[in-house]
Amino acid sequence: MIRIENVSAGYLKKQILKNINLNIEKNSFFGIIGKNGSGKSTLLKVIARVLRPYSGNVFINLQNIDSFLRKDFAQQLSFLPQYVDTSLNLPVKDFIMFGRYPYMKVFKIPTQKDYAVVNKVVDFLKLSHFLNREVNELSSGEKQLVLIAQVLVQETDVILFDEPTSYLDIGKQNAVLGVLREVNIKFNKTIILSLHDLNAASEFCDKVALMENGKVYKYGKTKEVLNVQNIEKIYDVKVIVGENPISKKTFVLPITNK
Repeated sequence: MIRIENVSAGYLKKQILKNINLNIEKNSFFGIIGKNGSGKSTLLKVIARVLRPYSGNVFINLQNIDSFLRKDFAQQLSFLPQYVDTSLNLPVKDFIMFGRYPYMKVFKIPTQKDYAVVNKVVDFLKLSHFLNREVNELSSGEKQLVLIAQVLVQETDVILFDEPTSYLDIGKQNAVLGVLREVNIKFNKTIILSLHDLNAASEFCDKVALMENGKVYKYGKTKEVLNVQNIEKIYDVKVIVGENPISKKTFVLPITNK
């Protein structure tokens, strides 16, 4: 689905990514993890065509992303960055409809199909009870679900999320990731997201790329990547790595020296 070949990228004269090579399988739930400044967000921006790389190429289904027209690319891949302005004095239903822009004609007037898609996503995420509220009135968890709705109505096979659980408490974080996993499974979407929380990555991701200083340090099945050796080297912290007795997934517990 996604092939990244020899990608180097950065901002102005500061290089962030250094010769990245990755293959991300179709319908996978793929996590990008690593310390702050390791290049997670930059890599997502390159895949989303927000940032043009210095060198290298990104392919979707064997087609170079640079060959897509802007509107066609927006029908292939959608991207939710870390920060989106939700201070708008705008009803939720109109805010979600913005996600249909790749399919709208010149005058941007929603069609019956656009409304049908929005209604389907709203029902799936159970958002109907605050469709008429303004976006800036919502809680952080509610806003995040509305942002996810806006991305889902774009109807792309590939969806990128940059830290989708930032600023959420553990309950809302788990709920949001649970929704994304359900989207991945139920609608056969390829989900690629950056995460800080290693335990969340372990619980939800099929595979991960562990990044260090703009390079992929390790890539593979989550359980294989999240071992004591890799975590202690990259994060410079002593940890205990065990198995969650309920989910059977790996858990990571930092050791505090006193």
